[in-house]
Amino acid sequence: MSIFKRIFSSYISHKKVSIRNSLIASAALFSINTNGAFAESKNYVAVEPLTCDIVKSIALPSDEVICLVDRKQDVHDLKISPKQARLLKKADKVFTLGTEMTPAMRNWVKRDSTVVLGVSAIDIDDHSDHDNHDDHGHSEKKQDDHDDLDDHGHSAKKHDDHDDHDHHDHGGVDPHVWHDPHNIIKMGEVVSKSLKKNVPERKLRKAISNRFKTFDKTLEDLDKWIVKQVSTIPSSNRVIVSKHKAMDYYGNAFGFETISLLDFFGHSSSLRPQNISKVLNELKEENVKVIFKEQEPASKLVNNLSKQSSIPLSSNQIFVDGLMMEGNTINVAVHNTCTIVNELGGSCDETTGFDLASNWGSLNQ
Repeated sequence: MSIFKRIFSSYISHKKVSIRNSLIASAALFSINTNGAFAESKNYVAVEPLTCDIVKSIALPSDEVICLVDRKQDVHDLKISPKQARLLKKADKVFTLGTEMTPAMRNWVKRDSTVVLGVSAIDIDDHSDHDNHDDHGHSEKKQDDHDDLDDHGHSAKKHDDHDDHDHHDHGGVDPHVWHDPHNIIKMGEVVSKSLKKNVPERKLRKAISNRFKTFDKTLEDLDKWIVKQVSTIPSSNRVIVSKHKAMDYYGNAFGFETISLLDFFGHSSSLRPQNISKVLNELKEENVKVIFKEQEPASKLVNNLSKQSSIPLSSNQIFVDGLMMEGNTINVAVHNTCTIVNELGGSCDETTGFDLASNWGSLNQ
């Protein structure tokens, strides 16, 4: 073999060894970095669809957020399966609205890893910043054990009309706090503080805070948008009539009187003539323009009262128990607001509302 060939062969052999060593070193470095990234990521379980949407909007994109309950499932009637129980046990943290909304969580809320962000975990907003609203005070029980929150910068399937039972009997405590955007901000504060508690890296805690700031701003913008839409409704028309006691927080926040039909009947079974007469008189006295349905098709109770009172049903349903089948938390607020505003004689700027929903959606990408 010539000297040239020997030199060239030796050079090629050397290059192969160098390339192989480089590849091994790169693989090792990648493995270290990847393992480090995995070590930093967390595994969270959010029980209700609405809770899952809130947690995903604040948690780091590198963290895994598992939605425990499908949007088609009714959280009131949830029975935790063995598979769901395993997910709850393995999670670094579990987030839930609490037993007021999801009774099946009664044994899980006692665990250290469970974070409640529903009605029992926040101080309900008093709307002192809504100068143009009547000051409707909430009578719901408030909790004051979360004064150290300092992080500021359920399914869409509806229930059949049961003759002897109603799923929305919450024992006097209305858990539907998210219909007021300021309450969602307080729910987000609980989530943000909890997420940062177990994150030692300052830059990651700051990233969570920055995500919460976007979350906070979007909800403040939503609140202002709702105020503007509601202002187009004649003041004499601002009455929301629906089947369940679920829109009080919305009414208190934005200056509506709310009437729950089941407040009169107790349960949908008690359709006694005297009860029906009492409701019909109330609807007439309050100058009610429309009865808002909460499901498609409308319940028998709502249909019956609409016919007897000659008050029309809303063209669209309002979603009171959580997310719609498509969209996010903001989509629900925009849909409900535009349904209420348009039905009561106002004019709703739907385009701007859904722009806010898009801003929120960007947090989950």
